Amino acid sequence: MTGAELIVDVLTQNGFHQVFGVPGRRVLPIYDAIYRAADKIRIVASQNEQGAAFMADGYARARGRSCCLGISGPGLLNMVTGVAASYYDSVPVLVLGGQAQTKSIGKYAIQEATGHGRSPDQLEIFRRITKKATRAQTADDIVPVLTASIEEMFAGRPGPVYIEFPTDILHQEIAPGAYRSSAKPPVSEDASARLEKWPFQALVADLSRAKFPVILVGQGVNASGARDEVKRIAEGLGIPFVTTTLAKGTLPEDSELSLGSCGIWGQPAAKEYLLGPCDAILAFGTTFQELSSYGWRIRNEQILLRVDIDEGELHRNYSGKHSFLGDAKDFLTAFERCLSMDREQTQFPEAKALVATLKSDAGFYATIQHTQEHVRSGLVNPIALVKAISRLTPQDVAIISDVGENGAWSMYLIQREKVGSYVINAGLGTMGHAVAAAVGVSLALPGNKIVSICGDGGFMMNGNEIATAAKYRSDVLWIVFNNGILGTQKHYQRDYLDGRYIASDMPDIDYCEYSESLGVPATRVKTIEEFDVEYKRLLKIKGNHLIEVCVDPNIKPEPCYFY
Repeated sequence: MTGAELIVDVLTQNGFHQVFGVPGRRVLPIYDAIYRAADKIRIVASQNEQGAAFMADGYARARGRSCCLGISGPGLLNMVTGVAASYYDSVPVLVLGGQAQTKSIGKYAIQEATGHGRSPDQLEIFRRITKKATRAQTADDIVPVLTASIEEMFAGRPGPVYIEFPTDILHQEIAPGAYRSSAKPPVSEDASARLEKWPFQALVADLSRAKFPVILVGQGVNASGARDEVKRIAEGLGIPFVTTTLAKGTLPEDSELSLGSCGIWGQPAAKEYLLGPCDAILAFGTTFQELSSYGWRIRNEQILLRVDIDEGELHRNYSGKHSFLGDAKDFLTAFERCLSMDREQTQFPEAKALVATLKSDAGFYATIQHTQEHVRSGLVNPIALVKAISRLTPQDVAIISDVGENGAWSMYLIQREKVGSYVINAGLGTMGHAVAAAVGVSLALPGNKIVSICGDGGFMMNGNEIATAAKYRSDVLWIVFNNGILGTQKHYQRDYLDGRYIASDMPDIDYCEYSESLGVPATRVKTIEEFDVEYKRLLKIKGNHLIEVCVDPNIKPEPCYFY
């Protein structure tokens, strides 16, 4: 077989069945090999490589792994934002790239990106935004480099990896022979010995002295498959819980112990609890990034437990009195065992009662009171719109939210009860992510309706990818918040630059005509009543659709914490 055929064989052996990208000469042999292995794997051809990277990101969030493929130079450089977004949010994406043929390196070959002369050094660029970046030097490198990179994707904190192949390697013929093409499961350090010696009793003693503890659930809980363990501990001990934005839905937010999500766009009840009497925080799989922890500081008298698989993150921002480096599931399993041996199980009735009071007084998702209720005639209040999306969307329908003001509203007002039912690129905060990522999620979950929330500014950054959705017959419903402005920027300029508006108005675009010209039917609504009727109808219909909602540009999100 050729080097390209060997690459495709390794991909299929390791569970990669869709590859997102745009074809180009440097990687055309791989496309040809995928074409001839159509019964096992297929190409999803996007309109732009950034869209391909976003689709791969969405696919991996839904299915646990994905692959995107770019030509050397412009193609891979277009992918940088998407790959960086995956790296920031710890999403396992295999990024494959082409490179100039070996004999032409350093000679300014077409689309060379080796760092020689004035050519960009794409390998060094990807080293900064992936867990591992490698160039295969010969055809003999293909299997060991690919399998080692796939193993690295899942070792410790998951994340993207990058491999590039000079074109001549893809054409080389390789003698038949036995080789190991399947990556081994990541081998983690045996935690049992460390867990046996870990001072659980000291933690339990500290916890027994607390009255108002909280469990802080981060995305690492989902990555480790520890949802059931943390849920049992929360419910068994009666400890209230909050989630980070990325972990929204990990534990059901309709639980009487739930304080929702925390942070800038978190729940007021969570803020009052954390800033008020909270005296112990059990944090699992979270880095305390600004989006989740802005506005509150862990006090010296608060007991803090941190569990994280990443040594580089374990003491970032805050060092816990109790810290464990390792997998959250391993830790929670051992902690449960320790608690079952403790005859006097700690309970926190005062904490549970306080949660109910705070949710009643401060409001919780749908019951939060807002001051900006006045709406201009013929426009929709974005508050009412997001509340309607939260109320009408079934829990088995994933909502992919973009960033900007529509993302702020969604974090603040959308309540979720199921893992994977809410996705947002919360780390890098990339506009346009949700437009394309929703296509990847839909292709990963055939038969499931996917909802994408985006502003008009974010939509125009990747709106061309709805043509990809039409081509591959995904099942996405885009909701475009059209307020005619870049809301976050214009409102900041209004409030802090004395109304000096700078490059913050959107052009007058007919999003319905645009959508239909790309093969996706569309509807425009101007009242919340029209939206309710149309949204409920479209949720029941298979296929792509776009709803343009004309929202009031004067209403801006009200953060839980001032930012």
